[in-house]
Amino acid sequence: MTPIFAWILFFSLSSNPPGTIKVKNYYVDKTEIQNIHWMEYMFQKGKEDSTNMQKLLPHPANSGYSFAENRYKPIVLITYEQAIAYCAWRSKFVSGLLGKKIKYRLPTATEWKEIAEEVIKNDIKQIEIDLTETKKLIQKDSGQYVVIGIEKPKSRIYNLFDNVSEMTLDKGIAMGSNNYNLDDLKTNLTNVVYHYNATNSYLGFRCVAEKE
Repeated sequence: MTPIFAWILFFSLSSNPPGTIKVKNYYVDKTEIQNIHWMEYMFQKGKEDSTNMQKLLPHPANSGYSFAENRYKPIVLITYEQAIAYCAWRSKFVSGLLGKKIKYRLPTATEWKEIAEEVIKNDIKQIEIDLTETKKLIQKDSGQYVVIGIEKPKSRIYNLFDNVSEMTLDKGIAMGSNNYNLDDLKTNLTNVVYHYNATNSYLGFRCVAEKE
């Protein structure tokens, strides 16, 4: 089952837009947008118009996004404009399949912080467990930058404070730390702001959704 159709099946069992969990007043993706989601996007767009596939590809430095072992890791080395285009496509595609208007978009920096604060309030113990495991993986890899893949997310948010910094609707501003420079997140969980002006190997995104 492809990721999009797995999302649709989940929606039939839940009132949340596919792929999301409700945090405060927001429907937020459980994981960052993963390589497998990006490949599904490229496949569906290719069926519509195969002549413009080049503009969907991540930066050439991300040569491993299509490898099977990387399918559940976050898509990186894509531009802000590519992320916006993905959100627009996902909104149209999911709305068409469901027959209900669903809008996916990047959260603003302020929204991301509100979501993060709520997650911290309700799930700090799990966050500390996740961060400890992340740091162990980095140490095992001799301090090299590594990212984590989540194959079957349960009813919570994953890697909001590690893995990759996440683009926001505010162009050039990403929120949250990443595994390249993992800060002392006990005190910095919502205050890490990453400014970017190009694609990067530790910059990804997740969506928030709105039901209309």
